Amino acid sequence: MKGKELQKAVIEYAHLKHWTVAHFPAVETTRGWRTAIAGDAKGFPDLLLVRERIVVIEIKGDGDTVKPEQEEWQRKFRAAGAEAYVVRPKDWPDAVREILE
Repeated sequence: MKGKELQKAVIEYAHLKHWTVAHFPAVETTRGWRTAIAGDAKGFPDLLLVRERIVVIEIKGDGDTVKPEQEEWQRKFRAAGAEAYVVRPKDWPDAVREILE
């Protein structure tokens, strides 16, 4: 399962469980891939989910690695009381269901 397929599956499941989901997709420009988020956006998690709690998820396909700026965002979200996870294809569906119950 590729990262994009996993992300789509996580979003669909989250909606079934009544989560509100934010995702800011990257687009390819003449200067490479860019995400339209201002401020300190580099490394921002792939998904921000809100229900009775806040969960952020970094989606990684097989063989993908977590970058230092992504780890920093995860650390800061946890320090602020949010739940932060890295989700890989091996986590689908069991771990994702547990996270989003």
